[in-house]
Amino acid sequence: MMRRDDGGGGAPSVVGQAGMPSPAPRPRGPKLKFTPEDDQLLIDLKEHKNLTWKQIADFFPGRSSGTLQVRYCTKLKAKTTHWTEETDQKLRNALQDYENEKWRIVANKVGTGFTPAACRDRADQMASGDLTVLSQSMSPVAVSAAESSDVVYPQQLQ
Repeated sequence: MMRRDDGGGGAPSVVGQAGMPSPAPRPRGPKLKFTPEDDQLLIDLKEHKNLTWKQIADFFPGRSSGTLQVRYCTKLKAKTTHWTEETDQKLRNALQDYENEKWRIVANKVGTGFTPAACRDRADQMASGDLTVLSQSMSPVAVSAAESSDVVYPQQLQ
């Protein structure tokens, strides 16, 4: 996509001015992949030179200001997060909500008669390998197979 200068009064190009880096080479091929050097130039221009996106685009022949802005904002911009006691509590609440909702979904998939708490407890038992608890609800063939780590097929449990 070609950009044209419509004389709309935007910020003037600063390419070639003292203290400015050299423009990036025009990318070749149908996929205009960003190189690490392109990324570094983009970061430098945005964070240290106080330029508009249009001015930055002048340093990247063949790329639009929008493409550069998306690249910077989604892939390159330093993501700084400041955690407070309030945001920590929101995270704890969200994790607890997720935990509760997760077991409701699991119970629905297991079938009628299984509560979220029952599914959670059973999953904990299975994960811990507590065969004494597991064996209370399994057939002798299944318990024997679990103890020997053999694969049990459904027809073996009949």
